[in-house]
Amino acid sequence: MRVLFQGAGAIGLAGAALFTDAHEVAVAGRAPASGPRASYPRRVGRPEPGGSTPEGARAGQRATEVAATRRVTVTDWAGAAGVWDLVVLSTRPGDLDPAVASAIREIAPKSIAITSQVEGDLDRARSEFPAAEVVVLAPMFLSERLGEEAAPDGREVRYWAPADLPRFLLAGQREAVRRLVRGLGRLVLPAPIAAAVVPPAVFIPYVAELSIHGGNWARLKAHLHRPTQAAAEAVRARLGLPVPMSAVIARGVLEAIEFAVPIDVTAYAGRHFGRHVDQTRNMLTGWGAGTNESPALEAQIAALNRPRH
Repeated sequence: MRVLFQGAGAIGLAGAALFTDAHEVAVAGRAPASGPRASYPRRVGRPEPGGSTPEGARAGQRATEVAATRRVTVTDWAGAAGVWDLVVLSTRPGDLDPAVASAIREIAPKSIAITSQVEGDLDRARSEFPAAEVVVLAPMFLSERLGEEAAPDGREVRYWAPADLPRFLLAGQREAVRRLVRGLGRLVLPAPIAAAVVPPAVFIPYVAELSIHGGNWARLKAHLHRPTQAAAEAVRARLGLPVPMSAVIARGVLEAIEFAVPIDVTAYAGRHFGRHVDQTRNMLTGWGAGTNESPALEAQIAALNRPRH
């Protein structure tokens, strides 16, 4: 398939790198360009010696960057003109520049996928692009753009995806999902909409608590009661059913992540989600705003709204 990713950020470049072995892929950035350029997202592999022990992990294990490097073509929207089977939005549909939205309509892809799982964004995308089949493509990998200290040009992206698993959950209208599964193959896992949107209801309250505590992973682990209650409220808002949550289980999951992911996730999470506080707040608001049945969600929203120094 010919797949175009919108946005040359961490999600767009890493997603394109994951697709590039089996499909014709490009990334369209917002800034005008004189011509295509190459980006080389790097897949994180095994921990380096000394980082694979519990002590090394707690000290902040480093990860090797040589597991794989993929060449990704980055262009602008003028350079992206042509026929594309699928356009993947790495920006929320309501945040797209009007010129970018217009360029996507001119391309007229049969399918558009959103990576956002914010409440209401699927409907916004369908309204913005009524001629396309719109689906949810939920990433199942970690990615980040490295800072200037690691990449002087600010363009370097690294990512990690669990071995031998699909890279995205795919949800939406049945016929659109079936067609895309046939085209994309094992890169995607078809799922009902609930399977794509409920997991964020479980983990985003913990992301919110991490941001409230300034990205400090240790403080998050010391304050798990509120995000656990907020997760239960969010899932109930999503499913209409009470689902029990446990702070003890949450602690176990966080500690398992520390050891299973071959990057220092305790630092990554604070950096990554610290850049997306507005999206975190919007997700919490979609699950709990204006109700008297979501006190933990409301408390987290209030805490995120407080000025930070």
